This record gives sequence, structure tokens and C-alpha cells, in this order.
Amino acid sequence: MTDSAFVVVRPGALTTVQDLGRVGHAHLGVPRSGALDQPAHRLANRLVGNAEGAATLETTLTGCAVRLRRPATVAVTGAPCPVTVDGRPAAWG
Repeated sequence: MTDSAFVVVRPGALTTVQDLGRVGHAHLGVPRSGALDQPAHRLANRLVGNAEGAATLETTLTGCAVRLRRPATVAVTGAPCPVTVDGRPAAWG
């Protein structure tokens, strides 16, 4: 058994794990990369008490589904989207 906070049940199309990227290495051929929506990434981390550069899940198109393994604080930021918890609608943001 792992100590991870959650398990990805359905990754959805193009869901990735992102951080703030690798700034300052373009001259070496390393692109910045990182979260596409950096303000949403920073806000999500701020809302749950993480460092702003901590990893987040970035989803597109079909979203994703996760199952918590232990109590956790979760934030959904970025473009408005439907959010459900145990099949019931939950607040976005």
C-alpha cells in the first residue's frame, strides 16, 4: 500500500501532472514547459496550502476522476467546469 493521497480512476484526455516548469534553460534547448495556466496552478496550490510550485493535475477536454485514499483538501481552478464528489455536484473553485 502506498501513502499517496489519491488514485487516478479515469485520467481523461490529456490530463498531465504539472509544476511551474524549467525557466532559464532555453539556451540549452530546454523549453519552459510546466502548467499551461500558471495563475490557476498557483491559485490551486495557494487554496490548499501548498507551495506555489507543487505539482497539480492539469486536465483538458474530458476532465478526470480521482479517488481519495485519505482526507485531503482539493481545489478545482482554471476554466469553469462541472465538479462532482461521490456523484453529487460540488463547487468549482
